[in-house]
Amino acid sequence: MHNVWQDLKYAARMLRKNVGFTAVAVITLGLGIGANTAIFSVVNAVLLRPLPYPDADRLVYISQTIVQSQTPGVPVSFTKFEQIQQQSQTLESSAAFFGQTLSFVTQREPEAVTGALATVDFFKVLGVAPAHGRTFVPEEERHGGGDVAVISDGFWHSHFGGDETILGSAITLDGKDVTVVGILPPTFRFPLQFPEPDVWLPRVDEVPSIKPEQVRSGAGYLGVIARLRPGSSLPQAEAELKTIDARYRAQFGSYVDATKFTLAATSLKDNLVAGLRPSLLVLLAAIGFVLLIACANVANLLMARATAREKEIAIRKALGASKARLVAQLLMESLLLSFAGGIVGLLLSELLLPALRTLQPGAFPRVQEAGLDARVLLFTLLLCVVTGIVFGIVPSLQAAESGLQSSLKEGGRGSSEGVTGGRLRSLLIVGEIAVALILMTGAGLLIESFAKLMHVNPGFVSRNVTTFPLSLPPNRYPDAQRQAQFYRQLVEKIKNLPGVESAGATSFLPLSGAARIIFFCPEGRACEGIGKDPTIALRQVTPGYFDTTRTPLIRGRVFTANDAANGALVAIVNETTARRYWPGQDALGKRVANSRDKIQRQIVGIVGDVKYTALNNANSEEMYLPMEQNPWPAATLLVRSQGNTQALVGAVRAAVAEIDPALPVTGVLSMDDVIAASVAQPRLIMQFVGVFAGFALLLAGVGIYGVMAYSVNQRKQELGIRLALGASRADIFRLVVGRGMLLTACGVVVGVLASLALTRLLSTLLFGVRAMDVGVFSAAALVLAGAAFLACLVPARRATRVDPIVGLRYE
Repeated sequence: MHNVWQDLKYAARMLRKNVGFTAVAVITLGLGIGANTAIFSVVNAVLLRPLPYPDADRLVYISQTIVQSQTPGVPVSFTKFEQIQQQSQTLESSAAFFGQTLSFVTQREPEAVTGALATVDFFKVLGVAPAHGRTFVPEEERHGGGDVAVISDGFWHSHFGGDETILGSAITLDGKDVTVVGILPPTFRFPLQFPEPDVWLPRVDEVPSIKPEQVRSGAGYLGVIARLRPGSSLPQAEAELKTIDARYRAQFGSYVDATKFTLAATSLKDNLVAGLRPSLLVLLAAIGFVLLIACANVANLLMARATAREKEIAIRKALGASKARLVAQLLMESLLLSFAGGIVGLLLSELLLPALRTLQPGAFPRVQEAGLDARVLLFTLLLCVVTGIVFGIVPSLQAAESGLQSSLKEGGRGSSEGVTGGRLRSLLIVGEIAVALILMTGAGLLIESFAKLMHVNPGFVSRNVTTFPLSLPPNRYPDAQRQAQFYRQLVEKIKNLPGVESAGATSFLPLSGAARIIFFCPEGRACEGIGKDPTIALRQVTPGYFDTTRTPLIRGRVFTANDAANGALVAIVNETTARRYWPGQDALGKRVANSRDKIQRQIVGIVGDVKYTALNNANSEEMYLPMEQNPWPAATLLVRSQGNTQALVGAVRAAVAEIDPALPVTGVLSMDDVIAASVAQPRLIMQFVGVFAGFALLLAGVGIYGVMAYSVNQRKQELGIRLALGASRADIFRLVVGRGMLLTACGVVVGVLASLALTRLLSTLLFGVRAMDVGVFSAAALVLAGAAFLACLVPARRATRVDPIVGLRYE
């Protein structure tokens, strides 16, 4: 212990004597460690930290998988959820929820709030007790039960100032009075729904947009969570769910979800973050590579400094210091540098974290929880230790191995570097270049992938289109006639506003990911009934929708005002549907019917394919119905305009208020913003890796410059002799640059070979790009070679200015 303390004091004293060297090394390490700490804090919050519920490892998420396509994550029906509740032995309790937007009426103006319907055991499953009041009771879950609400702590403070007298008081939601019975604790989070609900209501089987007969016959719309019994495992629960599925098929064979869907269970945490894991691990690996390059640069600095300290080390050896003792002393200096860099890194990460917390929660759930907790601090501590050893061990061993006699000889200072030291520095540079090339190749692949993603035709023109989500309260719009009348009046009003080119409404916005899937009977195919017929995505639109989005009409016509409730029943399908069900035929004039009601509709138009889920997803079958003939309470108004968007928003709000003063208009986005939100995650990954690659390129260039500058300084005598013997300055220039480019070429070769193996790990993040794209590899190598050439120029020019006489007299 005495030796450690003594080494620490000596190391601190030596570093204080070399302020310039210490500052450069600490800043270099601080940048690498700080960036690693910041990214790890995000990984920790999103992937590693347990969900904020008691015994969170026992929580599971239950969904359905489409048997034919193996598409996971399909919502569960109310009927199947009831069977799970009644039959499961491995689950201690289970609950269901369904998100929706609610209209909250205040004294100022109507406001849209995020809400959710939940079953009575919902909070029990999560192990959450209200901070004030209570949650739901069984009587409130039955039809005719009391209209009650449990609200979030944030909603309580923002709307009621934290006044506890709100308990037992009524608030107006969707046009009806609802009594607040509970307030959730401030720590409660529910990241499975984004935005997180502010208001929770009972009775998940009373959803305004889903008819009672659909709820009772297998329509899937519920998210289901459950808690395993102590001693039960996830595989046991999955096996039991298969048994429940088999019984369900036998008992409810005619239901929508009887034959084509099967139950699946995952841990609640995996359900939340499974799709994010590859992206975050790529980020962590990328910033780890940057730290490796920083370590290589500091190691080169240490080796250069060790050369200057050869006499000091030789004297210590002459006085009896062992090799192990010298290595320990020099490693202590490296570790002290590393911990100083760690402190700088922690300060830097603290500055970076606020920016990281602003990342879209929809793309990175729980990212707001990123912070410097005990796990992150332990990670930083271990990182400092490992980093100190990684960049310190080679210079320490090299210094301790130096020859005693040669180091003590008079005049030996300029020539004792040795072949080994030069080779080690060269190897470090080759490693830096290889790692930098891996990062640059990965960044290039992600950039090309994102560019191709953004060039995908979404099927519509987004420019100058603004979207206004609306949700009609069931109390004021209880029937289809009133819903259709509202949207008809609204679209007519909006079309007449100054600067508006066109307007229309749709039940599901493109690229929103939302959809209503139905079973249907296309003409020419026998109708077998719900659960057996093919499925199609159904969307209701008003006249003017296709003109507003500029979705191309391939054949036939779009909807007009004549397609009213009392008119002929019509439909429009997309190209994919027409090709699949009527290959080699004209789909115009064909008939389609919903498998439930068998009502026939004639296809009057075929439109181009539109991306409704994601730009990188394949086109799916879509069918459009006139809003007048098949109204939907929740819809999005789309307005194509020429002028000021801000003025347009105010005018639309005024138009909505003229029809219904209590209807809120919030969540207004341009269609360009909708597209941007749909690609938020790949954009962020591309940007982060691109920045890391740029930083790696800079560090690699600095490393090459440092090694070449040091080499020129050490070889002044040799260069002077060459000049004296007749070598031209151009020869000296080529000699120095040639050595630097040789190291670069070796690094590029190693980097390409490593990239061929490592970039395959990016394949799940790429779109339209092969992991071994020759163009990307070539571009990365050329950019790196160019940077290396620029880094060699200054040392090479300095070498050509060596005075032969001074070189011959050098020491």
